[in-house]
Amino acid sequence: MKRLGRILDTFVIVLLILLFGLLILAAVYSVKGEVFPILVVKSGSMEPVLYRGDVIIIERVSPEEIRADPVNGDVIVFYKPGTSILIVHRAIREVDAGFITKGDANTGSDYFSPVPPEYIVGRWTGVKIPYWTGLGYLSLFLRGEIYPPYGRIVLVILIIVNVFLIVKDVFSRVKKSGRREKTVES
Repeated sequence: MKRLGRILDTFVIVLLILLFGLLILAAVYSVKGEVFPILVVKSGSMEPVLYRGDVIIIERVSPEEIRADPVNGDVIVFYKPGTSILIVHRAIREVDAGFITKGDANTGSDYFSPVPPEYIVGRWTGVKIPYWTGLGYLSLFLRGEIYPPYGRIVLVILIIVNVFLIVKDVFSRVKKSGRREKTVES
């Protein structure tokens, strides 16, 4: 049973290190003013290819590399013109002013098309972590994008509980080291 506990502890530590690394990487991208290449799909407009809550990986591309086609066009990530909102839709046609885009589940092209090339952030690589793993939904929940304000409340509670546990652990270690010193002196 102790071995299983150690394996679980190791797994949690590795997971926390990976999450911390991703947070640092995300901060670096943010400071540089760039979009982090791992995104969560926020709507069902790309179903059945991408579902709300899917975590996707994108790559940078030049506009010349984007294939525009109603069926097999690239799924691109871009800023909705005039906003800071990221959209994940298919490039269905290229025009002089940019790309006409459309969500696969939508009946018509996006009303804000064409998307100028400078608004394009990247292209979906085809790699995704499915929504049913819960990772994307957890991210949307904690950012308050689904079930607001509960996600932020849960996040604050988790932070408070973690701070409490860390402080408790520190006091416990200080107490133990104090006992050891008294034992050594005796």
